[in-house]
Amino acid sequence: MNKLILCEGKTDAILLSYYLGRVANWKFAKKGPSGLKIQSPSNNESINWYKKDEDYLLICGVGGKDNFGNFFAQRIKNPLVTTDAFEKIVIITDRDEREVNDICTALLEDMAGFFTNIQDRKWCENSYRNAFGIKKNLRLLLVIIPREHAGALENIMLSAISEDPYDRNIVDKTASFVQQIRREADKYISTERLQLKAHLGVTWAVQFPEKVFSTIDEQINSVRWEEYETLEKCFGILNEL
Repeated sequence: MNKLILCEGKTDAILLSYYLGRVANWKFAKKGPSGLKIQSPSNNESINWYKKDEDYLLICGVGGKDNFGNFFAQRIKNPLVTTDAFEKIVIITDRDEREVNDICTALLEDMAGFFTNIQDRKWCENSYRNAFGIKKNLRLLLVIIPREHAGALENIMLSAISEDPYDRNIVDKTASFVQQIRREADKYISTERLQLKAHLGVTWAVQFPEKVFSTIDEQINSVRWEEYETLEKCFGILNEL
């Protein structure tokens, strides 16, 4: 069975892959299932396959919250219709200041009517006609990151780290530092999103100083993502993939 996760950006996709690797044993795969070809991503997108037993999972960073429809149309729709590629599809997006109903309506419109049923944190049955005119069913799940964690997946990671009072102090102090240094480092930290990434990076540098010169892969692997209640609350439903 093939499954698909569509999330906003590359960083989201990377962090989700590590979380699912820890909690559900999905392992990186150099290629996907035989006979299924997904078009290569552009510079601001990412496409990576993972495998567990005989099942495959494709995690894609679509290049922003407003690009789900375009990414689906260009990369996913044709393989889905011609090969019945996926039986389960998950869309993960930030709530920001939007209402849940508005997000659902916008996604259905962006997908150009391909899906008709979508709800936050509920697997919904949908159907489509494949290239042979045969009606096929798939399950669609929307995961909206709650408003208290709005902005980016990095916020959820920082909230999870803050569950421990000792680490919460570090998170608070690194937030102050990054906010302060941004005024003198605007060449590198020019946006709120980059400030958030810097905040997570500095936090890890303090927590794991011996790994500062290691690859980001090693640093993320040092975090026991499966132990955080915040992540379980937000993404525990993905264990049903």
